[in-house]
Amino acid sequence: MTSLPSTSPSTAPAPAPVSDVTPPDPRRQLLVFAVVAVLVGGFLLGLSTLLHPGAPFLLGALVLGLVLPALVLTHRESGGPGVRALLKDCVRLPRSWWWLPLAGFALPVLSWTTGAAIGGAEPLTWGAVSFYVLDLLTGALIINIWEEMAWTGFFQRRAAAAWGAVAGSLVTSVAFTAIHLPLAFDGAGSAEEVATNTLFIAGVATGVRLLVARLDVWSGRSLLTIGLLHSSFNATETLLVPSYDWVRIVTTIAVGVAVVAFGRRVRPTT
Repeated sequence: MTSLPSTSPSTAPAPAPVSDVTPPDPRRQLLVFAVVAVLVGGFLLGLSTLLHPGAPFLLGALVLGLVLPALVLTHRESGGPGVRALLKDCVRLPRSWWWLPLAGFALPVLSWTTGAAIGGAEPLTWGAVSFYVLDLLTGALIINIWEEMAWTGFFQRRAAAAWGAVAGSLVTSVAFTAIHLPLAFDGAGSAEEVATNTLFIAGVATGVRLLVARLDVWSGRSLLTIGLLHSSFNATETLLVPSYDWVRIVTTIAVGVAVVAFGRRVRPTT
């Protein structure tokens, strides 16, 4: 006969400890980040457009409005390991090496080709290409990789996990547009120009965030690649005649919509 296991207090397993720490609500985290980004980052970005030189305020908007809140909220949510993982994504090479040149040159090639067909492209000289590459690399290293650490690494990934890749991209584009609203007033001489600039900013935000939603997965969570893509959009301005700058905006929106409509559907990474 098999004996029954002992249930005496001396041999009974101790109950597992119950943690009384409630993890932060992800949606509340997104709201806090968006409020800080828009109020602090948007204010400093506005000063950068009014004052010359405005670079210190631009860097202040980046650090105080985006990077610092993203790191603090990440630490609050997942501690030091979460912060280290986020920073590691900033230097992570893409899953396939060719994503780097594609991120750096696809948008300018498409924009310049379209602009050239309608007479809106700058002459493609070695000097112009060299200036573009310099602008691309300095912008990515100083601003855009760290900007995307906040927008993609912190905000958009959580928004995608909460609402899906497309809806999460649109939610991100709203916050992205809001922080950039001061740029709508830069050089505008009328309410109509402000409204037009706002629509352009919203369009760019939508196109970029839709494109980023796919690229984040395709590249294997490489914020390095996404920062390069962001910088390439900014630097493409140098390849077009100023009055034809709308070409890069329309191109970016079209590419963003195309990758969502025709790109291979994948589950968002968290």
